[in-house]
Amino acid sequence: MSEQKQQAKVNLIAIFIITLATWLILVPFINPIKIPLGDNTKGVISLASIENISPYTDYLKYIILLLIPPLIATLVLNLNHKPLGILLRILNHRYTWIGVSSILLLTWLINTPFSQFRINSTLIDSFHEGEFLGFLPNFLQLPKPFINTVLIHGYGVDVLPSWLAKNLATQNNGIALTRLFVNLENVITCLGYFWIIWELINLAKINKNRLKIFLISCILFCVFDGIFYKFDGRRGTSFIIQLALTLRFFRIAETQPNQAQWLSVLIGASIPSSFFYIYDRAIYFIAVYLFASILSLFLPKKTTILWFRGSLVGIVIASIFSIIIVGFEQINAIISQVLYWGKYGRYISFIPLPPLELTWTSQTFWLSMFVQSAVLVYLILDFKNQGLKLRPFIQNNHLIILLLIPASVYMRITLDRSDIGHAYHGALITAFLVIYLIYLGYKHQIEPQLSPLNITPIQQSLTIFILIVIILTEPGFNVFKGIQKLTQLPEFLSTPDSQLLKPDYLEAWNTLKPEIEQQSCFFTLTSEGLWYYLFDKPSCSKYSYVLYAKPTVAQETVIQELNQTKPDILLLTNEIWYQNPWDEVLKSESASLIYQNVLTTYRPYKTVQSHWFWKRNNQPLKLTQTQSLNGNIESFPTQNIHQSDNLSIGGWSIIPESSQPADAVYLSLGENNQLIAVGQVNIPRPDVVQILSNPKYEKSGWMIRVPTAILPPGNNQMKVWTYDAKNNQLTQIGKGFNLEILP
Repeated sequence: MSEQKQQAKVNLIAIFIITLATWLILVPFINPIKIPLGDNTKGVISLASIENISPYTDYLKYIILLLIPPLIATLVLNLNHKPLGILLRILNHRYTWIGVSSILLLTWLINTPFSQFRINSTLIDSFHEGEFLGFLPNFLQLPKPFINTVLIHGYGVDVLPSWLAKNLATQNNGIALTRLFVNLENVITCLGYFWIIWELINLAKINKNRLKIFLISCILFCVFDGIFYKFDGRRGTSFIIQLALTLRFFRIAETQPNQAQWLSVLIGASIPSSFFYIYDRAIYFIAVYLFASILSLFLPKKTTILWFRGSLVGIVIASIFSIIIVGFEQINAIISQVLYWGKYGRYISFIPLPPLELTWTSQTFWLSMFVQSAVLVYLILDFKNQGLKLRPFIQNNHLIILLLIPASVYMRITLDRSDIGHAYHGALITAFLVIYLIYLGYKHQIEPQLSPLNITPIQQSLTIFILIVIILTEPGFNVFKGIQKLTQLPEFLSTPDSQLLKPDYLEAWNTLKPEIEQQSCFFTLTSEGLWYYLFDKPSCSKYSYVLYAKPTVAQETVIQELNQTKPDILLLTNEIWYQNPWDEVLKSESASLIYQNVLTTYRPYKTVQSHWFWKRNNQPLKLTQTQSLNGNIESFPTQNIHQSDNLSIGGWSIIPESSQPADAVYLSLGENNQLIAVGQVNIPRPDVVQILSNPKYEKSGWMIRVPTAILPPGNNQMKVWTYDAKNNQLTQIGKGFNLEILP
């Protein structure tokens, strides 16, 4: 009787799992089902007739979901065990696992990291894509480019993809080819993830089912990408490879000393070399290297000698070659850039950590911290259990510590830029720490029980079935989509740049290109590297991205270099990049010194769509007063303003002599009339037309965002000026006003 009850229990569990799994498989196919209504409207106009969908559509979905799961459950539970056993032997065969997993992982690599930047998609993000396009002219046209260029990430991330594309492009298809190489860097990084997983399995000394565990781990790693963490892409390439090399060294140091010696040389050589690829991750690995060096002192003497001897030799050799190739001056320039980012980086792009809550979104920020904290608690308790003896404690836990250190260092990504995207990246190394802990649990708790454990064919079938369901729910494993992307790749790679640009960017490029070709350099305050690539001009300042020139010393450098190079035309702003989209800080605030210098030394020139190009002013602006009616300031603030508040003022303005709307509207501060902002003009004002009975005033409206963050606390005297391009003069609109700023 007890056996019958146990068998019934097993069957109930199996039925539930099969039903749930079948639903998960069916739902993606059920959702698109739509029975057309046709002419059978019954004379009723309703949503059914408008959408042309029969009410019986939902009945069909219900019948499928109702009947298919029990049919499949009945088939599975009543299968003849002999053919089922043959099928399971085929599915469990080593080559079946290798073949199927290889196809799935290759498909994921194509659909996810290789498709981060779609080869033929319209270029929307001129900021981020400009990062790996816009530095190319500097490195092709400037002497000693590392001295004359402040890179954001490093040569390997910012320049190498576009340099490779430039040398391979045959039909003005540089953007498509650059995206190809950027995506390939992503793929290399993800292959590094799989390598780390393999090393962790071996470090945990798992002996049984090692290959299957590795393949399942890689598949699950892909499934959980974007849920608990996010692949680091091209930025993590060098660090991930360095971490994999380090883990491998500590795995084979005692068993394969010759290979370990070469690995330590490679690790050492990678330390100075990685600064040519990316700055911040290179610094991260220095921290990992230093802690690994300390840990090695507590390991067998042979391991310690191999580590220090090989890594130091590698550091010296790579440093000498770096100096020979690029020279002392450029090495010093790279070091100064690293120091610049170390000093100012977190202040430039800081986004505060949101409140920690028990929500799915919030776990993105705190889950990694929780895991690291729990591991640290375990280490402290284990240290106590070891009788506070450091050597045996480190010998037993050096691998956990070796993973905890980079996991903690990587949290800098989350803590400095606490948006969801960066939080996902910061959690990546913590994921490897968790994976290793799971392997240790498997090794000590599950693996010893595998021999006496008798798994029935039904249980094996259910396990495989669940794995198939997991695979089917991951969009990255869509083989058909992956094949489609590969077959379309040659055609997409031949797409010319002009077809990838937004219409407004293409128009602006074609309009200004003849004039900017006459310049030796170009500059934009919009922090869009795309413009340097399109005009094929190096930046007129080593700080080509104004966003990253926020420190006063950097702004003063930009002003000095602009005064030296004197570009005739530059780009001031457009509809998106007048502020930083992620923190909404105005460029007139974050780069106020540069902005004010441009307002003084340049004048409005051409507006193409929203792109506002300015021309160097050979004569100083004239500031005048007028008795004629030339406009009005209508939206004064009615209460005191804090420096952190957003404030806009508006009104209407005209040029009395021509009865035309103003060419621009400026805002000045103080008795010296320091120009601090310029506003949007040509805003429709039909009310002004009606009151003044002049149709020429149709677009006389204006609006200015006041840069409150740069205004000192207290009373500030402000004036608004209308700009007449023909006479190159500013005329005050109405009277000045006082703006009280609270700290």
